[in-house]
Amino acid sequence: MSDEIKQLEYAISEIMEIADGFGLDYYPMRYEICPADIIYTFGAYGMPTRFSHWSFGKTFNKMKMQYDFGLSKIYELVINSNPCYAFLLDGNSLIQNKLIVAHVLAHCDFFKNNYRFSATNRNMVESMSATAERISQYELEHGTEVV
Repeated sequence: MSDEIKQLEYAISEIMEIADGFGLDYYPMRYEICPADIIYTFGAYGMPTRFSHWSFGKTFNKMKMQYDFGLSKIYELVINSNPCYAFLLDGNSLIQNKLIVAHVLAHCDFFKNNYRFSATNRNMVESMSATAERISQYELEHGTEVV
């Protein structure tokens, strides 16, 4: 484990302590540091687990090209689930990740406590994974063209 990862882990615990002190109430957190290809794939698909469709690839190419040319940058993606998943871009500096962690905790507090999100499926990652698997099975049974 790199020294920077250790520093980030320590900072996360400190930032969570501060957030707790301010009364933030969020689901348990899972942090992952991911390369740009993964972050932009999740961004294009909307979730880490989703059925395959050409339109997601089209969106990925557009988003990734904008990133490659320095026109846009996704620093993080947060999944509204229990636990909450936060995917941090591996190109972020330590100080950027510290700011992002605080930002993510506010997202997750909002997800958990805002009335408009109260009916959200908190197992969305697993649910979408099961749906993707089912659609993949339909493609095998009936052919990609039909599905």
